[in-house]
Amino acid sequence: MMGMNRLFIKSPVNDVAVINLALNLGSLHEPVPGIANVLIPLWRMSDYAKELERVGVSFVIEKGLDYLMVRVKARYSVIPKAVELLVKTLLNPPIDRLDDAIREAGTRITLSREDVITLSIAEALKLLFNDHPYSRHPTAYEYKLTGITKDDVRRAIDGLRAISLTVVAPEDVVEIDLPSANYVEIPVRGFGSGSRDVRLEGKVQTAVVIMYPTYGIKDVERSFKMDVANTVIGGMGLVSRLYREVRVKRGLAYYAYSMYWPLGSSGVFIAMAGVRREFVKDTIDIMLNTISNSSLSDDELAMAVRNRIGRLKVMKESPEGIANVHSVIPTYGLPSDYYDRYINYIRNLRPEDVAHEIRGLQQPVIVTVGT
Repeated sequence: MMGMNRLFIKSPVNDVAVINLALNLGSLHEPVPGIANVLIPLWRMSDYAKELERVGVSFVIEKGLDYLMVRVKARYSVIPKAVELLVKTLLNPPIDRLDDAIREAGTRITLSREDVITLSIAEALKLLFNDHPYSRHPTAYEYKLTGITKDDVRRAIDGLRAISLTVVAPEDVVEIDLPSANYVEIPVRGFGSGSRDVRLEGKVQTAVVIMYPTYGIKDVERSFKMDVANTVIGGMGLVSRLYREVRVKRGLAYYAYSMYWPLGSSGVFIAMAGVRREFVKDTIDIMLNTISNSSLSDDELAMAVRNRIGRLKVMKESPEGIANVHSVIPTYGLPSDYYDRYINYIRNLRPEDVAHEIRGLQQPVIVTVGT
């Protein structure tokens, strides 16, 4: 575990420990596209994983764009055993069951692609990021899984590296014996443009995605401003601009909101709505106009800042929430006082600061998926 980027936070709960382990098997770094999708069910099939469950350990393995995250929650007293079994699980997948794992991974991808929201985001990523690894949605890209071999699995395990370890526990006693590596950016050489319409039969609604390239998480101050801009545009639920303009005022959509993903090698701002097919064009026009409206009042900014600080406090009320929120710090090599800086920075923002970020959004891609 020499050199591993790690963070320990004392748990507010005496008998519970949570571990977040980021591995180099996200879409960005996996050696064979889709290998992580196959490894996840393969790991689950191992006797070591079954033993983890027998000793009462909860663990989830999720593939993301930047990394694969293993989330572990257990009684503090069983943490040494849990860590031992976890490492054995990761290093010893039952390769003879590869065909079963490929079938299970393929089924999960098929199910993901039947969801209009997930598929619309996946298609927008393909359009925006061209041949960059971010073009491959973690769970809804059309991976060629049947071409994955046992040798591919062995090479992936040999190349397995821990990017970061975040521990929330009563004491800092967790040691994980895995090779480590820093997160490495892969620059985006150019963004795509245009639009795409995907037809799926039997769907009640059509998902609309408008996706913009923007700042990654390492562009700290500008990503802070973009986070607040997203909150104003569509990240505050019922009081956000998109919801008011698209659903409340005009009744065009089942839902309307936005998200900001500050990733390590780029960032994306995503505006979404779910509508009937005949309202797609009007909805897109209104969404684009709403997003481009950079005027911002002091009250609107103050509400957005309160929303962000309040949500951050709520997310940090449990050991799992603390681990999930803080794991970005060791993963991306951010300052240890990252969230203190965040709160202080957004409290001092002016409306024109956020307006500048909204005006600076680049050309988006637009994807619709539905009947």
